[in-house]
Amino acid sequence: MLNNTLTVRDNCPPSCTLCVEACSRRTVSVSEPLIEKIDLPEVNFHSVLTCNQCSQPECLAVCPTGAISKSDSGTVVLDSDRCVGCSICNLVCPYGGIVPKKAEHKSQKCDYCGDDPQCSKACPNNIISYDKASVMAEQMGEDLLSPGLPYCAGCGMELVDRQTLQILGKDVVLFGAPSCNVLSSKAKVPYYGTLMTQVASSATGVSRYFRHIGKDTICLAIIGDGATADLGFGQLSAAAERGERILYICYDNEAYMNTGIQRSSTTPYGSWTNTTQVGSRGRGRQGAPKNVPLLMAYHGIKYTATATLAYPEDFMRKLLKAKEAVKEGMAYIHVLAPCPTGWKFDPCRVVEVTKAAVESNYFPLWEAENGIFKLTHEVKNPALIQNFTKMMKRFAHLSEEEIKHLQEYVNFSFEQIKRIAASKG
Repeated sequence: MLNNTLTVRDNCPPSCTLCVEACSRRTVSVSEPLIEKIDLPEVNFHSVLTCNQCSQPECLAVCPTGAISKSDSGTVVLDSDRCVGCSICNLVCPYGGIVPKKAEHKSQKCDYCGDDPQCSKACPNNIISYDKASVMAEQMGEDLLSPGLPYCAGCGMELVDRQTLQILGKDVVLFGAPSCNVLSSKAKVPYYGTLMTQVASSATGVSRYFRHIGKDTICLAIIGDGATADLGFGQLSAAAERGERILYICYDNEAYMNTGIQRSSTTPYGSWTNTTQVGSRGRGRQGAPKNVPLLMAYHGIKYTATATLAYPEDFMRKLLKAKEAVKEGMAYIHVLAPCPTGWKFDPCRVVEVTKAAVESNYFPLWEAENGIFKLTHEVKNPALIQNFTKMMKRFAHLSEEEIKHLQEYVNFSFEQIKRIAASKG
């Protein structure tokens, strides 16, 4: 289930307490603010602390009276009438998100002000933002992947595959190539395995057969950046030019990860790979990466979009649009898929890394419907590229000058797509 989420990003201004004051004024009866300002000037850290609304909350699991539950929106709520003030929930919460209510022998916690959080409204810098879940559970179909998938620890591809098939449903033929993401024995839909150079042509042939017999079965390719941007790009471009009715999803981990972390056309400037080494003669990949989604959009296909795991609702909305678009022509979605092994970061941070890519404009989220471009998530206060690069070791060698060069490329690339979207074409 998708949950409403309250996100705190970047440093707060040291002197600002507007969110705390807004919490104090909220209509729900509380004995003290349920959002706490944290100032650690010695490490230049200024932020706020509130309930994380955990997906598997320990407080709910240990409550002996059933006073704690999850609402339909995913918010963890506490029923004050059923609370007996045992404080077990206070003890098990590792984040300090549930606290004693001083005026009464009970506990209290943030409930997003009844899913209308006043703190986010009061924040003038958009550091606290609130996102409502709008893709309904009824749009999520059966889980069509079996358990025990053979991905590396922390790989986000499992979620990409599961969400894609849950949205698209059973009437799908899945196309794959040698890669990290071979699903021949794991997907509960027909699977057609091809060579890395033949994905688009194979999907085209099957799609045309379905049209010949009057079926709307979706021909779905989920393919890595190597076969998409490099080895199979000619056939992909030809299928796009012809407007073939296939849905092509590129999962971009920015290198040939399955065969040993070699550079691909989408490897970013400065990134270490095993073929763009760092040493006395090398400083990682040189030059700009190929902007595959923009190239696909300029083919004039029905639908093109970028997506990430960090914004699942945005991804799911785009899958629904692609599902409709493919009835008339090609749809293409480019998904950023961080690789903990190849990018060298802690596997538990895959979604955090993906979000940092979006919030720094390294990977902007946009779509193009019938040639009309639109940004689907505008970042009001973009983070510096260092906020993204510092999270992984593949960029650890970059000098200040190289970081500046990467920032300039990110700014240029984002302004390019922003100008296109502003021109409505």
